[in-house]
Amino acid sequence: MNLFLEYQKKIFKSFKLLEKKNIIKIPPNIKYFSVELPPKNQNADISCNAAMVLAKFNNTSPIKLGEILKKNLLSNFNEFKKIEIAGSGFLNIFFGTVFWKKNLEQIIKMGSKYGSNNILKKKYNIEFVSANPTGPLHVGHCRGAVLGDALSNLLIFNGNKVTKEYYVNDYGGQLKNFVDSVYFRIIEIKDNKTFPHDENL
Repeated sequence: MNLFLEYQKKIFKSFKLLEKKNIIKIPPNIKYFSVELPPKNQNADISCNAAMVLAKFNNTSPIKLGEILKKNLLSNFNEFKKIEIAGSGFLNIFFGTVFWKKNLEQIIKMGSKYGSNNILKKKYNIEFVSANPTGPLHVGHCRGAVLGDALSNLLIFNGNKVTKEYYVNDYGGQLKNFVDSVYFRIIEIKDNKTFPHDENL
């Protein structure tokens, strides 16, 4: 469930009905309006840019068109407590008790599955960390482990099939040199023998 996508569809559908009544005009190339969080200095719950987008096409100002859209939304959405027209025509929408009651019940009902979006299920192969054993581990490997695992878990939470891969470099010339390096370093420490002058070690 995505609150913004949900209201993006609902608001667009509502305005399309206004278009059918010849109250407003919507350009054929517009498929949706932006529905997002308002700026930090405004207290609304969601904000829509429809009045700004449609004003020029309707030969009016965003504020005047905003009043028409505001009236329509308040009459069609009982969960909207109030709508303020802010700045250059943003519709700042405030949710009422009906919305919070319904959504809090849904959150409780869904439990740990709340917030997941199972619309697009895909297969992912995520390879992360895969630190080369011939070199030292560093903070980047740790960062990659956390990032890769968190990304994998988010994809799984949203219904995708995820394969996690950590490539282990356990063969080949590099690893042979690594084993030899460890061996000769042990001999150096235990038997006080000089470590070989070999650029591969």
